[in-house]
Amino acid sequence: MKSSFCCFLIVFCATQVVVGQAVFNTTGNWETAGNWLGSNIGDDITEDITFANNRAALINNGSTYTVGNITFGNSDGLTINSTGILNVGASGIPKNFTGGNGSSITVTGTLIIWGDLIVVNNLSLNVSGTLIIKGNIQMDNGASISVTGSVQVDGDFIAGNNANVTISGGGHINVDGTVTVGMNGNLTGPPGSFTAGGCSEGGGSNFCSGGVLPVELLFFKATATVTQIYITWATASELNSDFFIVEKSDDGLIFKTLAKVEAQGNSTVKINYETIDEKPTIGKTYYRLKEVDLDGKETVFQVNLVEFTGLRATSVYPSPIATGQNLTLELNFTPQFPLEVSLYDLSGRTLERLITKSNLTELPVQLSQGMYIIRVSSPDYSSMNKFIVQ
Repeated sequence: MKSSFCCFLIVFCATQVVVGQAVFNTTGNWETAGNWLGSNIGDDITEDITFANNRAALINNGSTYTVGNITFGNSDGLTINSTGILNVGASGIPKNFTGGNGSSITVTGTLIIWGDLIVVNNLSLNVSGTLIIKGNIQMDNGASISVTGSVQVDGDFIAGNNANVTISGGGHINVDGTVTVGMNGNLTGPPGSFTAGGCSEGGGSNFCSGGVLPVELLFFKATATVTQIYITWATASELNSDFFIVEKSDDGLIFKTLAKVEAQGNSTVKINYETIDEKPTIGKTYYRLKEVDLDGKETVFQVNLVEFTGLRATSVYPSPIATGQNLTLELNFTPQFPLEVSLYDLSGRTLERLITKSNLTELPVQLSQGMYIIRVSSPDYSSMNKFIVQ
């Protein structure tokens, strides 16, 4: 009898361990039972979740989970889609998220960590949705974290010696509590991209000397209408700001200046700004906002992607034009076929004809005074515009 009783205790204890632990064992959807060891999906706050090394989980749109502690192995990943929600713990039940070496968290939906985010080695946070840490961020000695997007920390930020934080792409970490950093800690990012209620640091660290963000941006939006792109932004505060530059790009890599707008300079109230792209290109265009201080220091904010679906059109300028100047012929789309460009006088006589594949062409004008017609044609497009030579 004594021997049977001991065996029963052993089986019972083993069963309890399995129930309180869920292991993500492959790469794929969080919702798929087969991706979990023993098909035990992590979906209960009483369960702690661990990831095997080199695994990546996806929480799909519409899925909501509340779980216990999460611990990454090495090179693990978690992605939360735009309407997905993950709670690590709950109000009054704090649970922690521990990131291992070479791991990443991508949040386009919502991630709330009701305890601490613990960075063991290096962790990447890519946030376009909502990431809130109700507890603290804790970084081990030599740990590093990289951030794009906005991270809210309700508690403190605590880092050991030689900790590194990199903030890019318009990212921002806000700590309601205080920052405590050890020796030789390094913060890389635009001034003001890391804000906190207080700060103390060891020798060789630069967390407390990052300066004040000249402009606190509330939003930057680019909205397509039928004929143009309406660009708006607003600041909550400004310090020694000089002007803004709105830039545009067809590929998101090479940006050109669209407009320069004078800044308020110094302000502690909301200031609204706007400008218009009157000649948008059909298709996808990237818009970027840049702020320049009085001392010439620049801050680049986030990029907006807009798809313009208006009617294809040709612009001819300047008009009137003086003989000897260049006439610019500009299309608001990229032509798929070669374009035949023909120049006529009002009697219909052809004066010049050329072939181009570009949406921007300059033509030297050597014409007498009067009105002229320029025609553009291809297998899928045609237009006629008038201009005056004076």
